[in-house]
Amino acid sequence: MAESEETPAIENSRRNAPGDDIAALGAAVSEGEGAHLIRVARELGSDTAARVHRLERQLEDPDPDARARAALDLGELNDRNAIAVLRRLLESDDPDQWALGVSGLRQSRERPGWLCLESIARAQIPALAGNEPGAYRAASTRLLMMGRTKTMDRLFRAADGHSRSIPVEAATAFVRAALASLDERERDVMELRLGAGNGQAATPDEVAEALGADEDLVRALESDAWVRIQSPRSYSAITGRGV
Repeated sequence: MAESEETPAIENSRRNAPGDDIAALGAAVSEGEGAHLIRVARELGSDTAARVHRLERQLEDPDPDARARAALDLGELNDRNAIAVLRRLLESDDPDQWALGVSGLRQSRERPGWLCLESIARAQIPALAGNEPGAYRAASTRLLMMGRTKTMDRLFRAADGHSRSIPVEAATAFVRAALASLDERERDVMELRLGAGNGQAATPDEVAEALGADEDLVRALESDAWVRIQSPRSYSAITGRGV
């Protein structure tokens, strides 16, 4: 399957996933001149700088609700310094900070926040293809906590080895991690649908026959699996299923 093509399952997930839109793919939306001037004025204003500094301190509050609120407020600011703070959280070694970084960056509906998510997602690919188990687990879990990005879509499409830019080792490693994060019934369906075991993707009716299940149930489980994979999740929700 060529990298430029998408599986029917991914196409179905686009129709089924709630709130899915162009912004959720991290697409770069052109910034109008007026919006640009407003953003620059905000970034140059001392009030915004002081607020970013205050929210950054609040990220160290013992109260988890206060930390979560600070991350969301940073995302809403649409300020480069705020985005930089959230990026450092997501690039850290602490999964709790990854969660804060993801929530803040996804709160931002502006271009800088989504481009930051996308660049961090791309940066995980070398670790997926490497031989260091710890780095692989961190990269795959970080990607799954982030939810759907263009990079995630490309990793699934590259698993058949037809990508020129993503090593097949990285793609198959990520697919393996994504399937491990699912419930057992969803995992059984997706392994067959994606051909994770033998490289031969099965149709829904073939999956139904192989599992002795109703085809409608197979389609429902596949849809639920894509929603789960593409939705931001907590560290425990992912690693509790074996990643």
